[in-house]
Amino acid sequence: MRLYRPRSIRRLLLVGFVLVVVPLMAALIHAAYSVERLVAQGQQALFATVRTTQGSQKLLEAITAMERNARQSRVLGDAELLNVYRDNHQKFLDIAQSLSALNLSALQRQRLALISKVEAQINDVLTAAAAEPPNVESALESFGTLGQDARQLMIDSAALVDHEVKRLEAHGVRLQRSLMLQAMALIPGALILGGIFSIMITRPIRQMDQAIRRLGDGEFSAPAKIVGPRDLEQLGERLDWMRRRLLEVEQEKSRFLRHISHELKTPLTAIREGSELLTEEVVGSLNSQQREIAAILRSNSLQLQKLIENLLDFNVATSRASQLKIERVLLNRLIKDVLEDHKVAVLARQLDLQVSLQRVEIDGDRGKLRTLIDNLVSNAVKFSPVEGVLRVRLEKVGEQAVIEVADSGPGIPAEERRRIFDAFYQGTSAAGGHVRGTGLGLSIAREYAQAHHGYIEVIDSEDSGACLRVIVPTQVPEVSRA
Repeated sequence: MRLYRPRSIRRLLLVGFVLVVVPLMAALIHAAYSVERLVAQGQQALFATVRTTQGSQKLLEAITAMERNARQSRVLGDAELLNVYRDNHQKFLDIAQSLSALNLSALQRQRLALISKVEAQINDVLTAAAAEPPNVESALESFGTLGQDARQLMIDSAALVDHEVKRLEAHGVRLQRSLMLQAMALIPGALILGGIFSIMITRPIRQMDQAIRRLGDGEFSAPAKIVGPRDLEQLGERLDWMRRRLLEVEQEKSRFLRHISHELKTPLTAIREGSELLTEEVVGSLNSQQREIAAILRSNSLQLQKLIENLLDFNVATSRASQLKIERVLLNRLIKDVLEDHKVAVLARQLDLQVSLQRVEIDGDRGKLRTLIDNLVSNAVKFSPVEGVLRVRLEKVGEQAVIEVADSGPGIPAEERRRIFDAFYQGTSAAGGHVRGTGLGLSIAREYAQAHHGYIEVIDSEDSGACLRVIVPTQVPEVSRA
């Protein structure tokens, strides 16, 4: 099943907002509505019970007033008091009717009906023109039972208030539990959805960042594949197009370096052989000026050969197809051999050579390791002042070999420490160097260090000069073996 992939990151953000925020907003609105409804129900129930209680109280007052009027009328024989009784009787009927319209319980309705029935019977006796005295007296006595029933109706109303309060409390507890369950379900769900959409948004951005970093490091083999919104995928396709173009440019550069290096070596060989013949005076003796010119030709031809070899080494170092020819290498002996090759240059510059080499044996490519060390030493000699200090150190730290080459030259500014390993880059101190090179030595050293699963870095020196440290494992993984 194909996962949902929106056409743009804007749509992805909108979908994420809807899926994460809308349920929370809906739950919040539902909670507010439920609480408001509960409050309204509580208000209605309490209002109804209060009205029932008030009506029961008024009903009792009306019954008491009717009893008083009836008894006074019988004792005094005043017809006006009987009219007052009739007014209270009508008031009783009005109160009973208003009570019957309220939300009464079944027991309360039965009790109200009984009160109304008994009151009607009493009224019939009291308002009859020819009522017999015993019947009148019995009717007056019935007011006592009627009052008791009215009081009981008030008690029932108070019980109804308690019942409504408990019902509302139970409803509130159920609502609280329901809202808690909703929160427990929605909040983790929102967090999970937020995490999913965060991954969907950040993953293509992270993939783009990795692709750009690979391009910046010169790794053009891995395609730039971006999985995410369509607009970011299109940007990834453009990155991959740029990667292919850079790969083509890199291949063209490698072919150019290879061809130009071989083309230069052919005439250079003739120049070197001619300068050697002149220096050795094979073709005849030379005077002092001629010998000096022949020495200059020989020295510069050697330097030119070194530059061409650097171009060839760089072409090989940057080739991803090249593999290491692994063998057991005694690294301290290899460093001594390299220093022996630079003995003449060290003596010519009167350098104080300080060497500290531990016995370290590693698995590596002897030729590439020799080129790596030779470039470091050559670079240090080139930038060392006359009568300067050249320090070379080798030690084993755990399962790693650590090589440090330091000079007492102008040093490397902090802002250039990252770029000096780029191909053809020459720092600001290069212009003041004694010999201007191609800017490939340290780039080749980095490539060979990385080929051995190590790295090279610039560290702070003991004095003002530069100090380069190479760290390589003593054992190279099997995948790197030829």
